[in-house]
Amino acid sequence: MKNSVKRILALILCLTVLFSGSALSVSAADTEEDIASQAGDVIVKGFYNTLNTVVELLVKVICTLYPNPKGWQDIENYSREEIGFLEGRNTYQTEAGADNKWSLGYNSRTLVPEDIDSGEYFLGRDLMNKYAEGVYDDMRIRVSAIDDGSGEGLVVFGAIDSLGVTSTDIRSIRKLVLSHFEALGIEIASINIMATHSHSALDTQGVSSGFFTKFALAGVYNAFGIEASYPGLEKADEFKEHFINESALAIIDAVNDMEEGKLFYDTVDCSSVIHDKRDLISKEDLPETAVLYFVPDSGSENTYIADISCHPTSFSASNGLVSSDYIYHLDNYIKEQTGANFIMVAGAIGQLSRDIEVDETGLSEWEAKGASAKTLGKAFGKLILSCDFTEELSPVLNCMHRDIFIEPENSILTLACEINLVNNRIFTKGPAFTTPVMATELGYIEFGNRVGFALFPGEFYPETFWGTDITNNTNWDGTEWQFDSLYNSVEGVDVHCISLANDAIGYVLTDNNFAFMGHIIGEEIADEVLSVGKHTGSFLLTEYFALLENIK
Repeated sequence: MKNSVKRILALILCLTVLFSGSALSVSAADTEEDIASQAGDVIVKGFYNTLNTVVELLVKVICTLYPNPKGWQDIENYSREEIGFLEGRNTYQTEAGADNKWSLGYNSRTLVPEDIDSGEYFLGRDLMNKYAEGVYDDMRIRVSAIDDGSGEGLVVFGAIDSLGVTSTDIRSIRKLVLSHFEALGIEIASINIMATHSHSALDTQGVSSGFFTKFALAGVYNAFGIEASYPGLEKADEFKEHFINESALAIIDAVNDMEEGKLFYDTVDCSSVIHDKRDLISKEDLPETAVLYFVPDSGSENTYIADISCHPTSFSASNGLVSSDYIYHLDNYIKEQTGANFIMVAGAIGQLSRDIEVDETGLSEWEAKGASAKTLGKAFGKLILSCDFTEELSPVLNCMHRDIFIEPENSILTLACEINLVNNRIFTKGPAFTTPVMATELGYIEFGNRVGFALFPGEFYPETFWGTDITNNTNWDGTEWQFDSLYNSVEGVDVHCISLANDAIGYVLTDNNFAFMGHIIGEEIADEVLSVGKHTGSFLLTEYFALLENIK
């Protein structure tokens, strides 16, 4: 072999090892096939990590060509009151007061516009414009307002059938609700809106509405401070205003519906109908579903709140009809069987999806389209109703939130915000006020000093919350994930995860399993493209533990 060729190969190997953070680990027992496999892995990782570096630089250059949107402010101007952040309750209670009593109110409203057949509304699924062709079932917001009678303020638990909702819009909902109840002297300590992550609902973020139009015109709009709708996207803006107003009304009605009763807790194993599309997490390691069950003293409708870790993706990518997926049928099944109300929030869903057999024999084309969603919804309903709910929770409600600021490591997300593809709240910092910082939040809500929910703004991967043991410590960069499962993060409390809570910032995975364009590499790897960056997982967990210091 010529010396020049040897030098080139040596250089390639050095570069790939450098960028991948990996190295060959060869022992005497390794075969030539093992060594070749290791070398191949190093080269592949080096290639994709190098590609990541190049793309990041290119996108960062593009970002510099766009003037910042008018709404971007210096971080020094950050105001909790102006932005609509709520800290939660003032004190952490360890026992129920003599007069404490659970109370809960429920409301549900459709979010589908009356003129949905106009063909001008977008489905929220991906970057390409996909107009809604009609409605298959429904798209709703479901809300419970909860209190323990301690005088610390009400806590609102709401879920919108959608791919995700940004903190900007959730905080707009909060402001409308707080303004309404302030005049009535009713204190609300916390308003939480989660997305169910339905892939067939209308676009609540903007990410699926007019990508090319926004990309082409954002520079002009930003430079001249134009706040009008982009051409052809007037209905998309109308819908955003519509779902914000309807969501606020649902919360107001839920608060007005509150009545006293008892609250119960149980968990159920739903692994029979769920699987990890990456084939990383075995069924026995899938987390159980947490269920809260409220029984009013008056004998009126009971309410279930379930934390389910399963993607609502029963409809094909070509589907053009609005649907809340299996959540619609799960809600209906529980209503038909018991007359009770229902709310579903998304757990640590990652790549967890349905695992069911669907019999389409004798079904019409219309019925077959939704057969998978209906089968899965009914299956979840049966599992939830199998809970015995023998554990009654003491009327103690704790709630706390922390506002946090993430500097995106992924300029693709920065560009999405800069061209108004999404309206996540961005501030700037640095000497020239050019470094973007995303303002978001996380939270912790606890019932009866027994069951808690950690509220995270992104789409959490199961191993990020439950620890990497459930994935056999699979990783991309050869390092270890430094956090254990958060299930026992509060002593004596079963802590469960809620994804897409009060914001939508993309995938949140373990730092060590973070790779550029992961789905191209293989199903065991997650995508950087849809994430704030490599260290988002560790950053959020560090901030979560800082929040828990309030308990101590």
